[in-house]
Amino acid sequence: MSSYYGDRSRDVPSWESLEAPDEDDIVDTSEYAYASRDHILFCIDASKSMQTPFPDTINDDGELVRGKSALHQALEAVVKIQRSKVITGPADSVGVLLWNIDPGNIPSSSQASYKPGTQVYQNLRIINAEEIKRIVKLMERAKDQYDAQGKDEDVKTEEPEVFSETFPPCDKSEEMNIADVLVTCNFLFRDAGTNLAGNKRVFLVTDNDYPPGSKMNREPARTVYGDLSSYGISINTFFVDRPDHKFNPTLYWNDILQREPDENAPEEDAPPDADGLAELAEVMNDLVIRHAPKRVQFSIPLKFGGKDGEIEIGISGYAMVSTQGKGQPKLVRMRGQTVEEVQIKSEYTSAETGAVLKDTEIGQAFQFGNESTVKNVIEPNWWESAEHQVEQQMVADEILRLDKERRQKEDEGEDAEVSETGGMQRKEKLQPGDEKPKVVARTRLQFTNDEVAEFKSMGLKPQIKILGFQSPDHLAFEENLKHSYFIYPNENEYTGSTRTFAALLKSCIKFNKHALAISRFRTNTQPEFCVLIPQEETFTKDGGQDQPPGFHVIILPFRDDIRRPPKNMIENLLASDRQAKLMSNIVKRLRIKAGHYRSEAYPNPALAYHYAQLQSLAFEEDFDPSSAAGQDLDKTFPKWWGMHKAAGEFMSEFNKSIEEDDRAVESLKGGTKRTTKAAAEEVIDEADLKDLRGLWKLDKLDKAKVQEIRDYAKFYKISLNGKTKKGDMVGILSWYFQNEQTEDTSGKKKSKK
Repeated sequence: MSSYYGDRSRDVPSWESLEAPDEDDIVDTSEYAYASRDHILFCIDASKSMQTPFPDTINDDGELVRGKSALHQALEAVVKIQRSKVITGPADSVGVLLWNIDPGNIPSSSQASYKPGTQVYQNLRIINAEEIKRIVKLMERAKDQYDAQGKDEDVKTEEPEVFSETFPPCDKSEEMNIADVLVTCNFLFRDAGTNLAGNKRVFLVTDNDYPPGSKMNREPARTVYGDLSSYGISINTFFVDRPDHKFNPTLYWNDILQREPDENAPEEDAPPDADGLAELAEVMNDLVIRHAPKRVQFSIPLKFGGKDGEIEIGISGYAMVSTQGKGQPKLVRMRGQTVEEVQIKSEYTSAETGAVLKDTEIGQAFQFGNESTVKNVIEPNWWESAEHQVEQQMVADEILRLDKERRQKEDEGEDAEVSETGGMQRKEKLQPGDEKPKVVARTRLQFTNDEVAEFKSMGLKPQIKILGFQSPDHLAFEENLKHSYFIYPNENEYTGSTRTFAALLKSCIKFNKHALAISRFRTNTQPEFCVLIPQEETFTKDGGQDQPPGFHVIILPFRDDIRRPPKNMIENLLASDRQAKLMSNIVKRLRIKAGHYRSEAYPNPALAYHYAQLQSLAFEEDFDPSSAAGQDLDKTFPKWWGMHKAAGEFMSEFNKSIEEDDRAVESLKGGTKRTTKAAAEEVIDEADLKDLRGLWKLDKLDKAKVQEIRDYAKFYKISLNGKTKKGDMVGILSWYFQNEQTEDTSGKKKSKK
């Protein structure tokens, strides 16, 4: 399967920010670096039978669904896999080869062919947006012509003309020998260069189970297939049934591809498959899923027995579950139509002088207290004296001068011996002849790199050391804080590790015990307590391995990591027997059909939306999250209509029982500020009101306080329409005063008449 493990931001512990990157930060990727890349060549038969639409069908809603040809379905699969690989495997390669093409009618815009009768529509190379847009536009034209036929059952379904124009089929008598087709595949992989490291596969799609050359000479095809196999190129076949014929691979293909003679032999009187490319669709679904490799997290010794571990074997740890992120974006610089990646360079400078510091000049310190508030009352430090300010300025000037000399020497290519001398001069400057008072109160604790590493390791080298064994009854579910590792024996460092590991695993399973150990997985991590839970090997019904044998390493918390539960979690109201019964009815009717949660069935909707938006940007398409296609990206959206249909009555009855419970009414009553009964009955005196009308005339109504506006509106029964913002309330009062003035003016005019 294809996978792309792009740039990922690492979770850096707080202590790691204080030291240089360790050697263990560089993970050995040799196990999956090449296997994660995928190179697929679609080899599609474009004969007349492959361009004949399948019979029309009627869906569940009684609507006509026009049949699509095998070529149409195969090209749709090509588009789907290429669009998905823009995100899941941008380093993968995809090519498209069609055969049984009429060489005299190939459009001039097509790419060069290798053998007569073949057409290389897309060379085998790393996918890019321009080539994908080309085949996407082809399929959009085909879809328009396909949809233009309408839903009339009397109209016969026809193949879109764009396919016969782009891939004109040859006559039956001119169809190609399979040996020539496989030779062309070999040429395409050869011309792709030596960068195709990883899985190299040919997806061969055809409906002809007895092609030309089947009767007389099959040896050339066998020879070419052997050449492909020797180059590490595998062939995945997708055989298509015709409406009136069941494909039989035993006639020709099993012999050529060196398979068992009776492999995939059709059953007698078996009807043809209506969906000829169902198997190809399943493979496409697997390929578009983003698979993260099971990377080795650590390879360390496992010790047990005796004080210091007399028995020592090698093990490797794997991360079986890891959070999948969107990847780390790159910093780029836009220069017209080109995009350049920015190189990141970090420099540390002095906060006082601004001089660039070397790594040897930088120490590590931990904050301890507050430097501005903690006073040294025992004995004054030398930097607290008045003369320190003058001396500090002299030191700063000297540092700038030495830094300038150092840069000049480095530019001239001379040794950095001057910088060391400069460092000694600066040290002498910082420590003149007069002895400074002893520092008795520090607010920063400073350590060297070696001291910090010693604090982290506690003197323990990277290893897993078993301290003893205990019963599983001593484990609590809430103590599983981090994701676990799975360890497996490693024979590279210690011969016999597999036998010893198997004996330890078998004994733990036999006595139902797990191991308690102290572990340090890498040199840049600190020691932790953990338990090793044994896992016995299991098998599927077909005899294949279901679960591998090994130990799951669960990290245990320290006392400092444990928190007490919130008060509202341990003092909640207990449900009555009737309420518990009603809730049990709801739970019974809302169970998952599969019986358990399947992680592989629910892709992360945030990542799905992210990838869809990236695809739309890459192909210059519109993306509407509210559309049907956008809604389908979220597989976690609850099916509320089905939930209410199954348990809606019980939900209503349960809610009613809660509302009728007097205890719930008292508990859910929220706190109030000014909406209490006493506040509602409070009488407002007109003399206490602010003269808001006068402020309005002076255009200073916004200077009034919110409570003054509310009291004024309440006394004069002016509705604020539920407004809570001061600006809205000021606007309502201004409108009120304006209308009041207009009414007074009009009333005076009428009285004069």
